[in-house]
Amino acid sequence: MIRRQSMLAAAAAIATAAATACCLVAPASAQLSGLGSLGGGLSGLGGGLLPNVSSVGAGNAAGLLGYCVKRKLLGGTDATSLLGKLTGQQGVAGSKGYAAGQDGQLVTKNGSFSLDGVKDKVKGKVCTMVLDHAQSFAGR
Repeated sequence: MIRRQSMLAAAAAIATAAATACCLVAPASAQLSGLGSLGGGLSGLGGGLLPNVSSVGAGNAAGLLGYCVKRKLLGGTDATSLLGKLTGQQGVAGSKGYAAGQDGQLVTKNGSFSLDGVKDKVKGKVCTMVLDHAQSFAGR
């Protein structure tokens, strides 16, 4: 009897976790081409699944920083300063990736992820990840 209750409790916990992960990151409006195709997959962080930003280009990173700053998802002057440096680079502000980023679209080599429709907490985490990644483009 105890073993059966443990198995039922474990199954319920797994079902709850799967439902939470499903709806936290990938609502129907997210326009994903497949959860496993986001730049090498999704990484677990903070109890949810977040996209891998390592293949995001300079233009898309700059556009996303603009999206994040405009919506006050990133605080401080670091994001604004970095945004200015990136948009000052040739070809960044005029790129398709930049335009997509300004609309909240994270574009990786394997697909895209829309920040629209996800919770602000998730948006903030993705914005922080993009900020960290975008610093690699600042010295160019």
